[in-house]
Amino acid sequence: MTVVALVHPSDLLGKEVREALSRRKELWREIRLLTNDDDEAGTLAEIAGAATFVQNLDESDLSTVDCAIFCGDLATTRALLPRLGAASTGIVLAPDAENSDGQPIVAGVNLDQARRGEVLLSPHPGVIGLASILAPLMSLSPRQATATLIEPASLHGGAALDEVLEQTRGILAFQGEWPKEVYGTQIAFNFLPDLHAGTNLGSLTAEALGEGAPTCTVQRLRAGVFHGCSLSLCLEFGDDPGLDAVRDCLTEQPLIEVVEDPDDLGPIQSAARDEILVGRITPDPTSDGRYWLWAVFDNLTVGGANNAVSILEAVTARGIH
Repeated sequence: MTVVALVHPSDLLGKEVREALSRRKELWREIRLLTNDDDEAGTLAEIAGAATFVQNLDESDLSTVDCAIFCGDLATTRALLPRLGAASTGIVLAPDAENSDGQPIVAGVNLDQARRGEVLLSPHPGVIGLASILAPLMSLSPRQATATLIEPASLHGGAALDEVLEQTRGILAFQGEWPKEVYGTQIAFNFLPDLHAGTNLGSLTAEALGEGAPTCTVQRLRAGVFHGCSLSLCLEFGDDPGLDAVRDCLTEQPLIEVVEDPDDLGPIQSAARDEILVGRITPDPTSDGRYWLWAVFDNLTVGGANNAVSILEAVTARGIH
């Protein structure tokens, strides 16, 4: 069985990965919780119901594991990747990772491309959501997907969550000053363009989908909400497949749930869910073959930890021992 290192296991995503791994004990023999952050080292954590300590990351630690799952910021992860052993697999969870950082892998889309001994991306949650929605529609030959992705504070870490909370409290209490260290301005009750918009989510999505993928364009907004990504997606088909065909294809995707009451669907409903929730699907009255779709999903579960564990399962099935 597999020896897994979880690097930076105490941030929001690291905690979610720990919980996901705890539910899949058949995938590993040992999990080592490692960090190169002095503040995180020595802290108490839990894995599969057992208490353990986060250990300092030594020079040789990553060379002796079968797989290393990297949480934390991308710059730190990039510096650590060269320490992997020749046969070790790296799984990178970083929303600002790019195509050059590794092969993007999305469960239910291209798990067959997850190769042992390579660096694999569990990409930005928006890529996971978009690719998961587009994959079952590929049989209908979509030619263009244009998305607006609304990102929650939890995508940007615990400090961003705290800032949204403190700003909300301050505004409701009519206080003149509240924290702005993460966002630089008011984010509570507000939208902002994403600072990492240079990461090409459309390109990552197309790479995960492979040959025949539609042209994908993604606009990213940061919102003053705590959890859950939201997607407003415009789909264009060369030949109009009809609303029923679009709906039927999405219903057949196990990761997707087409909800019965779409009018009340928002990111709140996605919290802690393991599915992508698709709401209203409507034809565009101005153009045949164009459809609008609304979807929400938890960025920490289906858009993060669950996908990483699916990648681990795929490479384990390919001969890690």
